[in-house]
Amino acid sequence: MGAQLGRLKAREFLFLCEDLALAALPASVRRPERRVMWTILQFYYGDPRVHFELQPQVARGVVELGLHFEGPVALNDRWAALVAAHAPEIVAALGDGWELEEWTPSWRRLHRTWAFTVLTEELAREVGGQLARAIEALQPLLDAGREVIGSATDPAAGNHAGAERGGRWRRSKARR
Repeated sequence: MGAQLGRLKAREFLFLCEDLALAALPASVRRPERRVMWTILQFYYGDPRVHFELQPQVARGVVELGLHFEGPVALNDRWAALVAAHAPEIVAALGDGWELEEWTPSWRRLHRTWAFTVLTEELAREVGGQLARAIEALQPLLDAGREVIGSATDPAAGNHAGAERGGRWRRSKARR
């Protein structure tokens, strides 16, 4: 690797996390499709609008990891409502630090962050392990959710999640 003194460049960190996450997935978990956009890694299963995303943001000193819903707002709200309904199991599987939020006016995400001064292999091990746990814990829920949620985009067809949000949701401070 081109890292000096334990420091990793953003793309080195990204690909190390990817390798560690994929190696940590049990054989019973099918491998995701992937998309890379410079320092953003997305894993998805069929529909790229519903994806796990990893992004080290060097300028901000933050690594973000999340499950993103980036389709039509009604569909995103249904996905987020499904995740919110399973919050106790998700917290038990992933631990504290994860938050479900209205990220933009239409996008939703379940995510967590790590602050850093330097991107290191140690941090990559932690983040890569958490990515593997997120896939292992959340993908079965997403697979089951596809049966219930489908891919309808009609806002009138079941866009009930907004009324149920209540205290479970937080609006993104960065995107208001």
